[in-house]
Parts: sequence; structure tokens; C-alpha cells
Amino acid sequence: MSKLRYIIVLTLCLLPALMQAQRRYSANEQHEKELASKRGFTFKDVDNSTDLLFGLHASEYAGVHHLIGISAEGSWSTFVSSMPIAGIKPGGWATGLHFLYEFQYNGFLLQTGIGVAYQNVTNNISDTAIYHPDMTDTWSGINPAPFTLKHAFAERRDMSQQIYGQLPLYAGRNFFGPTGIGYFLAGVHANYAFWGKTHQQMVITTSGLYERYVGIWEEMDNHGFRKDVPAERNGAQLRLKFDLLAHAEIGYEYNTRQAAKDYRLRPADRLDGRFRIAAFAEFGMLNIMPGTKNEAFGTPDETIYDFSTYQLDHIFSSKDAKSFWMRNLFVGIRVSFLFGFKQEERCILCDPWRH
Repeated sequence: MSKLRYIIVLTLCLLPALMQAQRRYSANEQHEKELASKRGFTFKDVDNSTDLLFGLHASEYAGVHHLIGISAEGSWSTFVSSMPIAGIKPGGWATGLHFLYEFQYNGFLLQTGIGVAYQNVTNNISDTAIYHPDMTDTWSGINPAPFTLKHAFAERRDMSQQIYGQLPLYAGRNFFGPTGIGYFLAGVHANYAFWGKTHQQMVITTSGLYERYVGIWEEMDNHGFRKDVPAERNGAQLRLKFDLLAHAEIGYEYNTRQAAKDYRLRPADRLDGRFRIAAFAEFGMLNIMPGTKNEAFGTPDETIYDFSTYQLDHIFSSKDAKSFWMRNLFVGIRVSFLFGFKQEERCILCDPWRH
């Protein structure tokens, strides 16, 4: 009984100290939770899979982040024009490479950088006919016959290649879903073509429309009438004007930080890599039509039967295009990898006793 009495007395003596320690622990725990809530993170998040984004907490996107990285893109591309004979089909393809800097603040994104893009575009040109009237057929030497010489240009395809220098400026934000992180960006970028070349291919048919005869004379080589003669021309760069492209993209972000096995891990100790894949579209805001004085369908009077002398320049480098507008269009896929090299704020749960 004496031993039991000593145990009871000792317990009663220690009880106030134990209660005081418990109150201090509870106060410290409550203080830690209050600080955590200011960063968008709670203890409940640790066991909530909807907030565990690949082992990350949404709070790790809070505060200020500075990231640098690289992006690559591929797209279908074409020139959209008000010129009625120039179609947007079949179009072509483009690819680009950009070095990026991105500023993030609580989900808000601001991105800029520098890059280059290569574009290869083909435009189908509607069948076109050029006429030389008041011609005279003296081949027989008897009763010269007046006629109109017709030049028919068919199956024409005008191709062009450009390399652009680009300066983007986009803004957007992250949005959080139940299983991952999405994002969108919208803005403009400067686009200037500093290199390029052109190529045209078509078939040409010459025929005669005689006043004294019914119908059209064709495939008469002794009269200079030939059918479906192939012709190709290589040309200089399209002198495209400076452009501003409106840009919009929406995609998915995969964060390559290590999984948070313990909520006290320091964010600074983890790899802050952001891999993104997105769909994007870009459309020119300015008229980039070169509008030069070249001939789209040039048939010199002195060599009308000599196909090799025809002046056939790209349709958008011709004087025929001068009164029309032309804009660029890109639709494609973009992948980016961004690496965080500075984070001004750390999660307070990494070392709560220092706050």
C-alpha cells in the first residue's frame, strides 16, 4: 500500500506539468496550421489525393517563381489571303524553337523569350488564262488569218520557304484539376522573315481562237500551239512585312519535382522542372503582303511561243497581289520544359519553427 500511495502522490505532482506541456504543444500546432493556411496548404491536404498533384501540393505553386527553359513546336501552316485566285490549300508545315523566361506569381504566368521558326507553305492557284489578241496566222502564206492566242496556266502551285525571328510576350495562369495541372497562355509575338526562297510549278497550254473558223485550234506545233507544257521557276525570298501574331495555347503541365513523402521536405531540395504539352493557334494581325512589281503570268510579246522566257513569279510577289491582304496562320502542338532557378518563398512547413 505504501508503494501505491507513493505512485499516486507522484502522479498528482506531475499532472500539472504534463497538462502545461500539452497546452504548449497544441498552441504550437495551431500556430503552424495558421501559418500553413496562409500559404494555401493544410494538414488535411496530406491525405487528400485531389490536392496531391503527382506528389505535389498546390501551395508549391504559390508565391514567386522564376523559370527558364526551351520549347519546340510543330504545326500546319498556310497563308490566308483576300486574293481570289490564291487558295489556302494545301498549306504546309512549320516548326519552331524558343528559349524562354517565365515569371510566376500565385498561378499567374508571364512568359517571354526569343526564337526562330521555319515555314514551308504551298498555295494552289486557280486556273488562269492570258490572251494575246490581234495575232495573224501567216503559216500557209495564203490569206493570212487573224486569231487570238490563248495562254492557259493550270495546276499551278506556288511554294515558299521562310525563316522568322520571333519575340513572344504571353500571359496566362495555371488551373488545378483533380488529377493534374492545366495552363493557358495568350498574347502576341513579333515575327520577322529574314530569309527565304520561292518556287512555282504549273502546266501551260497555248491555243488559237480563229475568227473565220469554228472552235479552238490546239496541239499544232507548227503554229506554236502546245498542250500541257510543264514549267517551273525558282525565285527569291518573299519580302514579307513585319508581323504581329496573336497567340493562344492551352495545355497540360507535368511537374517533375520529387514526390512529397514528407510534408516537411524543403522545396529548395527538389528538382523544379515543368514539362508541358499544349495545342496552340496563331494568326497574323497585320497585312504582310509584299506587293512587288513582278509578273505572276508574264508572256513577253516578242517571245510568246518560247515558254522558257515567261516571267512567272510567286503570286504574292506579283503586282497582281498589290491591292489584297495576306496573313499567316499556324495550328499545332507545342512542348516546353521549364526549370525553376529561384524561388523567393519556401513552404512554411519545411521549417515552421523559423517563422
